[in-house]
Amino acid sequence: MNQLTRLRDVLVGAAVQAGEATELTLAAVQFSAVHIVVTTTASTRQRLADLAGRGAAEQARARQRAARALDTAVTALATSAIVDRMVDAQLERVLRPLVQGILDDVLAMLEQEPDRIQALVRGQRDTMVDELIGRIRSGASAGDAAVDRITARVLHRDSL
Repeated sequence: MNQLTRLRDVLVGAAVQAGEATELTLAAVQFSAVHIVVTTTASTRQRLADLAGRGAAEQARARQRAARALDTAVTALATSAIVDRMVDAQLERVLRPLVQGILDDVLAMLEQEPDRIQALVRGQRDTMVDELIGRIRSGASAGDAAVDRITARVLHRDSL
């Protein structure tokens, strides 16, 4: 037998032996894995259930933290001096011209119809007079009650 043939036979023998060793190792690993899976399935299920519970709890806590952070951010933004200045600038830009335009229209309309203004002023005057008289009456009534109490005390003391 020549050297080259012998080397080839050695290599083939080594490969076959390595394959058999690999098969034995895989069989042992498979047996161990099946054994471990069977014995730890219950504990694995419990661990998975525990992890799921913890995950749900952490998710709820994270939502609460996010809500608090958002509330804090919105409050900080709403009370910010910069936002106040921006709102004031927008009000000046939009609201002031609008109100001025409306007031100009109202005054022009009232100028064209002075009878409506006179009726409005008379109605306001009558309402103001009625309110003033009502306040005077209630004040006088309260004063009368106070005088009556004082008089009753004085007369009651004098009769003792």
